[in-house]
Amino acid sequence: MEAEDIRYRGSPLPEHPTIEQVREISGDYVAIALEVMKTIADRYKRNPDYGWIDTKIHLVSGRDFSQEELIRGPRTVYGWIQGRGLEALVGHARWFRSHLQGPQIEALLQQMDRIIREVLERIRSVRERNSGHMFFYMTPKGEPFLLGRDGGMQIIRLGTDVPYNFSDLFCAKGMLAAAEYLGDGEACREAEEYCRAVDQAIWNETFRSDQQSPDPKNPAQPVADRFTHGPRMIQIGTAALLCECTHDPSYVDFGLRLVRHILDRYVNLEGRWPDLEEYDFVEFLDRDNHPYRRNGEIVSDPGHALEFVGLSLKFLSTVRRMGLASEGQLRETAKVERVMPSLLRHLFGYGFQDGPGGICKAFGLLKRRVLNAEMPWWSLPETMRAALYCWNGADVDEKPACLDTLAACHNAFIKHYVRPDLHLMAVQTRNANGEVIDSIPATSDADPGYHTGLCLLDCCCLLS
Repeated sequence: MEAEDIRYRGSPLPEHPTIEQVREISGDYVAIALEVMKTIADRYKRNPDYGWIDTKIHLVSGRDFSQEELIRGPRTVYGWIQGRGLEALVGHARWFRSHLQGPQIEALLQQMDRIIREVLERIRSVRERNSGHMFFYMTPKGEPFLLGRDGGMQIIRLGTDVPYNFSDLFCAKGMLAAAEYLGDGEACREAEEYCRAVDQAIWNETFRSDQQSPDPKNPAQPVADRFTHGPRMIQIGTAALLCECTHDPSYVDFGLRLVRHILDRYVNLEGRWPDLEEYDFVEFLDRDNHPYRRNGEIVSDPGHALEFVGLSLKFLSTVRRMGLASEGQLRETAKVERVMPSLLRHLFGYGFQDGPGGICKAFGLLKRRVLNAEMPWWSLPETMRAALYCWNGADVDEKPACLDTLAACHNAFIKHYVRPDLHLMAVQTRNANGEVIDSIPATSDADPGYHTGLCLLDCCCLLS
């Protein structure tokens, strides 16, 4: 495919599409991925001394965030974004090399390779100075900080006793992808050790969230005796990368353990919790491994739950494709895969808001009501990927529902989120009335192709 011929059309899907109709519109997914990578490359090139992936764009107004805006502007580097961005750049570069051609793509790949190489070295250097850690808020020099009471930077020190965190999880994944892509054996070994250290922290229950939230509607502070599936869910993506990069069959159990833990503890299977519906997915457990209750309600984050479906099926697909699993592991894989189409349908049923078109942030499982009606962009492409993975392995009678789910998410995404006038990036959040709002789901930086591009390119692979 010639890169110069790719154009974004914003094509909608019918409510009940065929797989052929989905394939016909997949060119828009390539166009989005390509335009976002061009934008990242151009922004890096215009300010090479900055040395970090820069997506500091206000997705409502279209302006760049300024130096005066501490948390949004270039004085704050997000550890999450750099790890996610590095993984995304590698994933896009691999796909582009395999599927696109022409002088435009060759020039872009040269720029992307430079960014991958330099950001990998920057992360390795910052980790060395910070006792092996990254952090949510950092200065461009890699100094971790919190917001002081006056709203300014309060530089902190990360010692060897500091817990591993989400920035570590994302950066370990990004480092592994980049090191393997570049053929850097020393960096590969460092990244693999980093991934395993994060995993050990997750299972030892010493892992901690480093997220700092400027939005009171999305609090990030830990709550005593409340335990989320989040680190294990994201770590499933690490398992897929470890299998892909190392070809080591020991990482099959590494990933299956994560999938099994979440299915066995957070999903209502076979009437485990009689007061909940079958396939309900709880966001938090209490210390006794029961659904965490607060103010008479049990919370589900449908986006996170749907992301779990997609990440799990991508991991299992990788294991199958690479022939790494034993017969016993393949039997367990098949058992998990059989559950996923029904889980997808149920989660989408209570998460997707038909009127405004989007997936709500929080749903109450006892009273069956929306608790937080804000609809972030990222859960739509994550669900599209999950739907196609489910379609790929579903029984014939389940396949239409998978494509219906994809169509609803696709149409909401291109109609209400993607901005053709702003690098085909997606606005971050909409409210219950469908209005775009200036609310930050996690970081103010625009998505560097992690939730959006990687999911859409996976969809293209599944459709080929």
